[in-house]
Amino acid sequence: MMRQIVLGGIMSGLLFITGCLSMGDGDVDSILAKMRKAMDPDGASAKITTQVVTSRIDTPDLKEGSMVVEIKYPNQMRIRAESKDAIFMKGCDGKVGWEFSTKKGLREIKDKELDNLKFQIMFLSPKEKTKEIFESITLAGEENVKKQPCYKFICKPKSAYGLEPINIYVDKKTYLVAKTEEIHVGPDKQPIEVTRYFLNYEKTNGINFPMKIISEVGGKIIELTVKSIVWNEDLTDTAFDIPDEIK
Repeated sequence: MMRQIVLGGIMSGLLFITGCLSMGDGDVDSILAKMRKAMDPDGASAKITTQVVTSRIDTPDLKEGSMVVEIKYPNQMRIRAESKDAIFMKGCDGKVGWEFSTKKGLREIKDKELDNLKFQIMFLSPKEKTKEIFESITLAGEENVKKQPCYKFICKPKSAYGLEPINIYVDKKTYLVAKTEEIHVGPDKQPIEVTRYFLNYEKTNGINFPMKIISEVGGKIIELTVKSIVWNEDLTDTAFDIPDEIK
């Protein structure tokens, strides 16, 4: 289940700063402006409608699996991860969520877990939606991440999502996201702490994107290596539909 939690939210935080708006603090405003410029120096995010990221996954018990994350903004997402032994899929058509695995079959995602999934999609959006998902963004000092000084932000999601605050660490030198700390809600409704590190940023179609993401969940490590990113691919709405078996 932990692997599924990580795969379901693994891309969170990558475009956080392209959508940040003023939260009423001068220091926060100044840092967020620099973050926007670092991630999206040419304003390319304004023209983004879809995102397709293909990656390799490495874990202690899953060697060289693959994952494709397709997002159609503002509210549709589909994830497909597979290895020699299993296939895992997760999706949301904007209203309904679903999940499939070869080990557990098909199920509908409901309640807080669905709120969590919808939040992840909004969180990924390159459009200016931060004010729609966060009640507040607070600068909570500085901490080192892998020996690099970082700003620490505490971001409180709106109460409608029913989620705990998200900690986001931003490199003081590059103004790129270095680390996030989140609490995800699984099928058993139990909270699971997820820590992610974002490494090896490269410019793709004007957007600086981390090409390696390392996640820690319950003592397990999942390493994601991005192989390709395609922006504005033509994705049909039906690609995100809930499977007929759940309807």
